[in-house]
Amino acid sequence: MQKFLVHLRRHSRSAMATGDTDLGSKQQPNRSLDFILQGKVYIEELPPDIEPIRSFLEKYSGIRAKDVDDHIHQIRDRLWDIYPYVCIGHFRFLSLKFTLDPRYQVALNRLLAPKSETTFLDVGCCVGQVLRRLAFDGVVSSRLYGTDLEPRFLDAGYDLFKDRHKLKATFVAGDMLSQGGENGDGDESLKVLDGKMTIIHATSFFHLFTWENQIRAARRMVRFLDPHDPDVMIFGRHVGSTAPGDREGSKGSKRFLHNAASWQELWDEVGRLTGTAWRTEVDEIQEPGMHPDGNIDETLRRIRFGVFRV
Repeated sequence: MQKFLVHLRRHSRSAMATGDTDLGSKQQPNRSLDFILQGKVYIEELPPDIEPIRSFLEKYSGIRAKDVDDHIHQIRDRLWDIYPYVCIGHFRFLSLKFTLDPRYQVALNRLLAPKSETTFLDVGCCVGQVLRRLAFDGVVSSRLYGTDLEPRFLDAGYDLFKDRHKLKATFVAGDMLSQGGENGDGDESLKVLDGKMTIIHATSFFHLFTWENQIRAARRMVRFLDPHDPDVMIFGRHVGSTAPGDREGSKGSKRFLHNAASWQELWDEVGRLTGTAWRTEVDEIQEPGMHPDGNIDETLRRIRFGVFRV
């Protein structure tokens, strides 16, 4: 059955390509990322910015170039069957654009420093692509950690990158928003990470939640951090807005989107609740594909952020 599906997918893509050729000299639509994603939450065509992960899978995972695209589709569809996030439907879970963030380079330099004991946690890590990139860049993988609500995403990561017996990173499935456990301390499985982390990364994470749940998740992150290290850092990216406030999410859910001022306010509140103090940074990113689901909210922005102890 699996071979049949692969053959069917190859035939479908081949037919699409032939159809384009048959149009001859007629003007073709712009196959930009914006065009491909327009009004869709699931796309069959690999986006034009997929090349970095193709190369990475060849070099890190040893997958033959001719097999990479089918491998990507197989894993994407497996993830989609688990949960149909837009980032999965659009292949964004494979993006390596986080390497362009200057804070990633800061994290990498600290992890690679001689005799470094720096630890790195990726929150909402999905298939663990960030950790694999750090390992490829030379970081000792035993100092890398990832957590996600969905354990099947973590398991799929091993199959995507074919490193189940090579990668020494620690993955923990757990709920960042849980208020259960003894004394309401949250998900018991996450306690193994408490007080051990130097750097936390969180991409496409905060914008999924309400203000209250963002506070809850941020407080959990503070618990993960080494309380004695003044140089701890949290960084990542998410969707923000020039008009911060609540937005309607999928299936009627609510989520809060930030600008620079509201992001600092959130961390000021986290500081008050945890007896800590935080300074934030926010950079706006200019990228295509900002309204892939037909949303016409022109206030939406993609932003990178940093959070630092003061």
